[in-house]
Amino acid sequence: MRVETTNPPEDRTTVLQSKLYQAAQRDPQRRFHALYDRLSLPYVLQSAWELVRQNQGAAGIDRQTLADIETAGVPAFLAEIAQSLQDKTYRPQPVRRVAIPKRGDPTRTRPLGIPTVRDRVVQAAAKLLLEPIFEADFEGCSFGFRPERGALDALEAVYQTSRAGYRWVVDADIEQFFDRLDHQQLMTALRRRISDGEVLRLIYRWLKAGYLWEGQYHDTGQGSPQGGVLSPLLANVYLHGFDQAQRTQKAFIGRLTRYADDFVIQCGTAEQAARALAWTREQLACVGLTLHPAKTRVVNDQEAGFDFLGFHHRRVLLTGSQKESRGVLRWPSQKACRQFREQVRELVGPPGRLRREREECQRRLGRYLQGWKHYFRHGQSARTFAKLDQFVVARVARNLTRSQPSGPNRQRRNWREQAGELEREGVLPKLARLGTETLQALRGRAKVRWRAV
Repeated sequence: MRVETTNPPEDRTTVLQSKLYQAAQRDPQRRFHALYDRLSLPYVLQSAWELVRQNQGAAGIDRQTLADIETAGVPAFLAEIAQSLQDKTYRPQPVRRVAIPKRGDPTRTRPLGIPTVRDRVVQAAAKLLLEPIFEADFEGCSFGFRPERGALDALEAVYQTSRAGYRWVVDADIEQFFDRLDHQQLMTALRRRISDGEVLRLIYRWLKAGYLWEGQYHDTGQGSPQGGVLSPLLANVYLHGFDQAQRTQKAFIGRLTRYADDFVIQCGTAEQAARALAWTREQLACVGLTLHPAKTRVVNDQEAGFDFLGFHHRRVLLTGSQKESRGVLRWPSQKACRQFREQVRELVGPPGRLRREREECQRRLGRYLQGWKHYFRHGQSARTFAKLDQFVVARVARNLTRSQPSGPNRQRRNWREQAGELEREGVLPKLARLGTETLQALRGRAKVRWRAV
């Protein structure tokens, strides 16, 4: 019996990833040279397709959707990709750029690049091969877009560092990180582990593929499209040198916690924090990046606190005592609460929608609140939950009051009366009451099998 019929594609891909990971761990100086041929392996492409299908996503510039491919036949689609890779005729297409509202500021937008499904599958295949190699090198201070790590781990690292007495914080934000990645710097970082010229050329073509904006083609001289399957891994590879430099530097005493392009450096004194900020600016300038002048600052975690990963972190005096907390406590930041209110307004909709689609609106609202609580329950968030619950009730009550039928027989009602009825009925979902026991683990913290095989 052939191996192909006994081992499913996911298992064979896992074995390959495990071998790459173990080889990278055994020899930190090894450069991998035989990767391109593995991109076109049927089981690797099948695993890549499953990843793309799970993530859903819109169509690229060719308007080909996942449903179209499934209707026409996935095996033929993957076979065509494999043949183009083997013949070295595969060329990535430009991404379709769209502008989406910026979180926290709906008046501003950020660009999102949407590759074609074909390009997403090949990028996913490349990620399957490259991720285990670079995971063997990445530092422990990096938590974003990595297997077995997530935002909760970064938050816990910040908390433990604050307990150790690091009170002064460099709260930093890299300005337009994904738009300003230097392609030559990125290729240099990739070459430290990859010597396969075909794979390097493939990645370079993705970077230089350009984008379509309002029907007009534009070159990409720098940056990596937000929305690309490989972009998060490339971002971590790009900043890996920064993580390494922080571990070995002698300019200051402090600890770095980084989640993608968002990071904090916790130090023991204001002087050390000032040195850390100057060192950070110097290191990022070496790779063509700058800190956002308005979003970067040095703060004391008791006097002002700082925002990181949606939470506001601050060392506080404990209730009924003059003793301060041993470390920083955390609760949803003002920006996160503002985004919550904006989303609730959108879900409730204009006057009249609740009268027509009350059950559907309540279902969508409940799903959003449950997901929001699933993340922000990992902190001292009870007071914030109570305030936001009041906002939800008030918003729904105002909507129902304004959408009453017009005419001489209309009953004029105050929205506060409507809010009281909603409270007595208990039909609205509430952050304070929602259970989270049945929710799945947060994405990004799932175990990866190739570490243990």
